[in-house]
Amino acid sequence: MEPFSELGATENPHLGSVSEPNYFISLPKNIASYSLTSQAILEELRVRHRRLEMHGSAEITPTLFLTLDLIPELLSKQVHLTDSHRSGSAIKEALKELAGLTEHNKEPVVYFYPFILQVDQKLIFRVSMIAPQINEKTDIVPFRRSCFKYSIDLVDLLLKNRSNQNLVLEEENPGSNLIRADQKGKVYFFPTKLSFESELESIIRKSMEPYGPLPVKDFIIDVITRGKETANLVEIVPGYHFVLPSGSHHPEYAKHLAVQLDGLKQFAFPFLKRYASENHYESYSETLKHLESKFPKQTEELYKQGPLLIPEVLQILGNFPFDKLNGDEATRIKNSIQDSLIILQKLSRFLSEQEKEDAEDELFSLIQLLSTKIEENTKNTLTLTKLNLYSEIKTLNLKSDSEKKKAIDTIVKTLSDTYGCLEMKEENFHVLFALDQKLLSKVEENTFKLAKTNPEVRNELPILDQIRIILKNRSDVSIDKEERTDEIDEDGTEEKIPSTKSEPRISFSALQEKFHVPIGVFSFLFLSSVVTVVSLLIGSLDYIGSGFLISFFVGLILGYLYRKDGKPKPISEKPKPTLPKENRSLSIAKVAESFIYPKKFNSIAEKVYDSKRLRNHIEECVDDIILQLPSADRNKDSNKIVAEIEHAILQISVVMKIPEALQLKNRSKELILSKADFRTILFRTQLAEYYRKEASLYKSDRDQMDYIQFIIRELEFGYNKYLK
Repeated sequence: MEPFSELGATENPHLGSVSEPNYFISLPKNIASYSLTSQAILEELRVRHRRLEMHGSAEITPTLFLTLDLIPELLSKQVHLTDSHRSGSAIKEALKELAGLTEHNKEPVVYFYPFILQVDQKLIFRVSMIAPQINEKTDIVPFRRSCFKYSIDLVDLLLKNRSNQNLVLEEENPGSNLIRADQKGKVYFFPTKLSFESELESIIRKSMEPYGPLPVKDFIIDVITRGKETANLVEIVPGYHFVLPSGSHHPEYAKHLAVQLDGLKQFAFPFLKRYASENHYESYSETLKHLESKFPKQTEELYKQGPLLIPEVLQILGNFPFDKLNGDEATRIKNSIQDSLIILQKLSRFLSEQEKEDAEDELFSLIQLLSTKIEENTKNTLTLTKLNLYSEIKTLNLKSDSEKKKAIDTIVKTLSDTYGCLEMKEENFHVLFALDQKLLSKVEENTFKLAKTNPEVRNELPILDQIRIILKNRSDVSIDKEERTDEIDEDGTEEKIPSTKSEPRISFSALQEKFHVPIGVFSFLFLSSVVTVVSLLIGSLDYIGSGFLISFFVGLILGYLYRKDGKPKPISEKPKPTLPKENRSLSIAKVAESFIYPKKFNSIAEKVYDSKRLRNHIEECVDDIILQLPSADRNKDSNKIVAEIEHAILQISVVMKIPEALQLKNRSKELILSKADFRTILFRTQLAEYYRKEASLYKSDRDQMDYIQFIIRELEFGYNKYLK
């Protein structure tokens, strides 16, 4: 299928490496059979390689090689060559000889490999020529590896720039670019013409003008391998990759599918109708015409209707009896159509999967939004957050009831795992009451206060009781975790807040914080007993009433003084309050969290770090983080601030250590993830799916599979130990 169908056979699955086949170039066997132009180029190559060898450089640099663009200048200095030998046509023919592309010289004696330069913010391709001519055979692998290593950063930049470009199609008949006709009018169909391989080959050919094309398949293979390693390229079939755009990949799949479908229609239908007519396949001809009438000409319509046409196209075109036709042309057409059908089938599957992933991402974003809403509402109003789930999922544009039910179940499950929640539903009513349990007691106190004047709020009291029971039953460690901190003026003095009469708490445990009930009751009973005994001994009951009253007040005073820890509160001047180190670290983490673990992201892998990547990312964002820190922290040394931010982020993160037996040279030894994200089943599921897709690239590599499968197992089954 097309010029690059063998790509997969030479790809190396190991991350960060370049495919390295055992490939050699030989010395020219009969130098006299080469043109004078070829001989002059070979001599210059030999001299240059000799200089490099004498220079003794340990590292091969492609800029030291002879490049294609320098050949005219080189030959102009060769006085023994005539003008005809220096002409463009002579150079072009000589390069074909050296590449082994002529009838009399079919074995390559020069290795061509491009490299990339950045000039004035533009990427420029140069083609280096390698032919040491020292040994009978020269291994080109070291040259290939070094040339690609020289360009690897610019290859990444090329892929990044390409991901930011939109694929623009014609408004009508977008598949015309896949079809070409030769001088004799024979029509050819190239199903992989829209691939990144073809795009890259076209760029390199322009850099070879006017002497190309020359074989540079190794470079294309290496770029494709690098693109797959860095998750910038997706493989549809071997020989057909395209760059994943920033953001959703859905439109890119849809565009490629529309082009492929339209190109197949333009190429296949005329041939198949002619063959069907010549061989009297009347029923098939009618079926084909009916299918053709369903194809829209407008590209926008093809985006919408194309995926619906795929099953019918695969069935009708796939069932054409090509085996009954003879001749090279029939075979060529059959192969082109079958290749296109395979690509369409893969694109259709990828598009369906991408639509599913986009829906999951939208659901995840909605859950993140609801999480923020719950936390902010709890913090700002100290009340329950009421979520109307039917209204909330309208933004997801779900069509079927089963999809809506599944989305609601996921939302309820995820939020209930993270917060204090109570679900209420009827036939046309589905509400989730939620709060951030770190402020549970404060919400209870405030709700009790509001319930005195608002009957509607009174209905929330039993809901709060049930939420507390649910949280206690699951032994939630976050209940009332957030302590009230004293506000401090800029000059360091405590801000005086007018005291207000405390409202009674709802629960007994909350009451204990204000009054030590056992001591108060015991004091009252003890003093009452003493008063009663004394009154009986002196024979007068007049003191019993006043004694009981005094006992009651003494019990109240002692119960208040011995609240919480049972020790009387010393009445002394409060020392100057200082912010605890833990609270300071937490405040830094809250500021940095939005930069390190953003709510919006293109790939879930962006939220996965190792220690080195975390440090680098913090250093990239440190200036923005500093702007949001207190003024006292802004004047500190940047390295110290980076260290403090890193420490703070680790406090709100999960660190998944990879066992030493599974660690690989080019893979992280630990994964650092947001603890808040890690608590949610949706995040863990999405991350596990991400690693499953990565595992599909390394099926033949046992070490990589063991590494990835360990991560998947921890995400799906071993996550509890990271949340303790």
